Amino acid sequence: MIYFDNSATSRFKPKCVIEEYNRFVLNSCNSGRSGHKDCIKTATKVLLTREHIKNRLGANDDYEVIFTNNCTEALNMAILGFVKPASHVITTIFEHNSVLRPLKFLEDNFNVKVSYLYPDLTGKIPPTSIENSITLDTTLVILNQTSNVTGVSQEIGEIGKICKQHNIKLLVDTAQSLGHEPINMQDLNIDMLASCGHKGIHGMQGTGILVIKKDIVLKHIKFGGTGTESDVLVQPDHYPEGYECGTINTGGIIALGKAFDWTYSNFIQLNRHYKYLSGEIIYGLKSMPKITCYSDFPSTVISIEVDGYSSSEVAEFLNTHNIAVRSGLHCAPKIHEYLGTISDGLCRISIGYNNSLNDCHTLLNVLSRL
Repeated sequence: MIYFDNSATSRFKPKCVIEEYNRFVLNSCNSGRSGHKDCIKTATKVLLTREHIKNRLGANDDYEVIFTNNCTEALNMAILGFVKPASHVITTIFEHNSVLRPLKFLEDNFNVKVSYLYPDLTGKIPPTSIENSITLDTTLVILNQTSNVTGVSQEIGEIGKICKQHNIKLLVDTAQSLGHEPINMQDLNIDMLASCGHKGIHGMQGTGILVIKKDIVLKHIKFGGTGTESDVLVQPDHYPEGYECGTINTGGIIALGKAFDWTYSNFIQLNRHYKYLSGEIIYGLKSMPKITCYSDFPSTVISIEVDGYSSSEVAEFLNTHNIAVRSGLHCAPKIHEYLGTISDGLCRISIGYNNSLNDCHTLLNVLSRL
C-alpha cells in the first residue's frame, strides 16, 4: 500500500521512538502515583519530556506543557476552560470541528459571540481582518497554523503581534504544522498551542499537548485523580498535574520526547523532502484538465476534486490500486462551504517521510486513468 494519509496519522515512526515506547511497555509503572524507584525514574522522564518540548517550541519558564490524549482534547481544554460567558472570540472558516463545535456550544449556551473570518485571494486570513474584528469584549483569537484541507499556512507572527497589542490571547492549532513549520512561541506571541504527537512529529497515537502560559487560568473540564492534594475534593488548579486527570499515556509521552528530538534534528532535510514531493504532485495534477487542485502551495496537504466523481469514489478507485488517501469533509465543514465542496468533500493526498518520488509518479499515473 502506498500511504498518502499522513495528515490523519503519520505511518513512519523513527526507530528510536518505537524502541523507547517498547522499553516502557516492558517496564510499565504509573508515573506520579508511587514512590518506588521505577516510578520515580519514569516520572523524571516525563518531566524531562515536558522541558524538551518547551525548548523545541521556544517556550520559556513562563509556559507549561499539559499532556492530553490528542489535539482535540487540548483544544477543548483551552476553549471551554478559557472563554467566559458573553465574551467575543475571533476564529476562521479553516478550523477543525474540535474548534468549531466547542465554540458552537458556547454560542448556544453561554451567549458567546464568535466572528468567523474568510481568506483573501491568496487563500490566507489577512491579519488586518483580525484587527478589524476586535471588539471591547474580544478575549481570544483561535486559528490553525496550517489548514488540514488546503494546506495553506497563516501569518501567525503578524497575528500574534496584533493580539499582544490588544491584550488578547492567541490559541494556535498546530495539528498539521508541528514538524513542518518553524514554531517559536515567544517570538510569535502564542499564548496557547494545541497539537498532537502522531502526525508530523512522528510520535504515537493517543498523545497530545497543550502548551500554555502559566498566568492563564483555565476552568476544569475533567475531574479526577492527579496524584497531588488527594486530601481535598476540589480539583487542583496548578499546572500541569491539576489538568492531567487519571493515568496518562506514559509510554506514548516518553516516546514523544524521542519523536520531537528526531524530527527537529532532521527538520530541514524532512521539509525539503516534503516540498519536493508536493511540488511534483501539484505540477502533475495541474496538467490534468478534469482535476481541480485546491492546494497551490508546497505543503504536505493536497486536496483535489475530479470532475464526474465524488471524493469517496476517487478514494475508492485509488484504494483498488493500493493507494491510501482520505475523502470527505475532513471535519472542517466551513472551509468546504466556502469552497463549494460541502456536498461531496475533497480527496486529500498527504505526504509523509515514508513517501518517495516513485510513489508520487504512481499516484499521478493512476489518477490520469480517471
